[in-house]
Amino acid sequence: MLQVSIKRGREKRIRGFHPWVYKHEILSFSRKPKPGELCIVRDYRGGFLAKGYINPESYISVRILTFKKEEEIDYDFFVRRISEALEYRRSLVPEDCTAFRLIHSEGDYLPGLIVDYYSGYLVVQVTTLGMEVLKEKVVRALIDVVKPKGIYEKSTVPTRELEGLPLVEKPLYGEIPERVVILENGIKFNVQIVGGQKTGYFLDQRENKLLFSREFVSEGDRVLDAFCHLGGFGLHAAVIGKASEVVALDSSQLALDLARENAALNGVEDRFTFVKGDAFKVLKEMSLKGEKFDSIVIDPPAFAKSKKVLEQAKRGYKELFLRGLKMLKPGGSIVVCSCSHHVTPPILEEILQSAAFDTRTPLKVLYTTYQSKDHPFVLQIPESRYLKCIFARSFPWEV
Repeated sequence: MLQVSIKRGREKRIRGFHPWVYKHEILSFSRKPKPGELCIVRDYRGGFLAKGYINPESYISVRILTFKKEEEIDYDFFVRRISEALEYRRSLVPEDCTAFRLIHSEGDYLPGLIVDYYSGYLVVQVTTLGMEVLKEKVVRALIDVVKPKGIYEKSTVPTRELEGLPLVEKPLYGEIPERVVILENGIKFNVQIVGGQKTGYFLDQRENKLLFSREFVSEGDRVLDAFCHLGGFGLHAAVIGKASEVVALDSSQLALDLARENAALNGVEDRFTFVKGDAFKVLKEMSLKGEKFDSIVIDPPAFAKSKKVLEQAKRGYKELFLRGLKMLKPGGSIVVCSCSHHVTPPILEEILQSAAFDTRTPLKVLYTTYQSKDHPFVLQIPESRYLKCIFARSFPWEV
């Protein structure tokens, strides 16, 4: 097996269970590496550190799979890892949820692999060359451990191109329906597996949606769900929070069509108004018209996909938060989210604070939350804590 030696002083981070070796940290190879092959990582003296796979052309050259010297990276390895992940999800996902993230890349020490479970079907996303090489073993292990009805690959993320891989979307095993109905906190959702966004649904907000509907929505409330996708926050507000009216806004007609179907599935379509359009323009128009809401959710896509556009992203978030706060009733609640890992919790707080200052909206923050527990972040990788949500309530008086 290829031996990769890293420079003196770099071993401490690996011994602290950080799962990446960066290109500039490599001292030498035992031979010319083959992209995607397995390797052993050693310190500059030759001491064993870890095993993983390598892509010498990538900035993250080695991604670690195990810190155990005797552990082989074979079919049995993936059976163990997947079994551990499944047992963990069964311990935390409630019975009224039939969809969850089964494998969360580094969060389950299977870097480059995402697997989502949708009512008996699996959607797989492979993001790295090394995991692509291992994919056949992964799929066999998934079949044997999970026993799914079908497995669909949706490896369509741009990071694959950085690894020299084509974008792929195809069935891998069994019969795959175009759509499948899932339960999330007891609410029915029609999920588009084939041709939908990401793996079909955004599972990382499950706990946040439940918190919102239980503590921030009251019977009879008027709710705004901006960037609603399939209607997640809005449906939770209507079904669990018993909101009387939900305005669901998204730029995607496909998402809105599914959101409308989902509202009908749960018998609350009469409480929904669906609006298609650019959120920046629509929220501005709504605020100028004097629209008011008891609860508002602003959950946009990632604006800061790289650090160089962070300042531009901050301006975008602030514009959205300003428009939302202008429509918030005194005593109302607002939830603002960012799934950009460059937007740290302090930065998100700073943006909301600036928007609250400009709109003269006194706010009290009740929760700062992250992605659902089936999307664990790695302590050693701050950027793996990508999703941040601030739950705030305005004071019940106007200034």
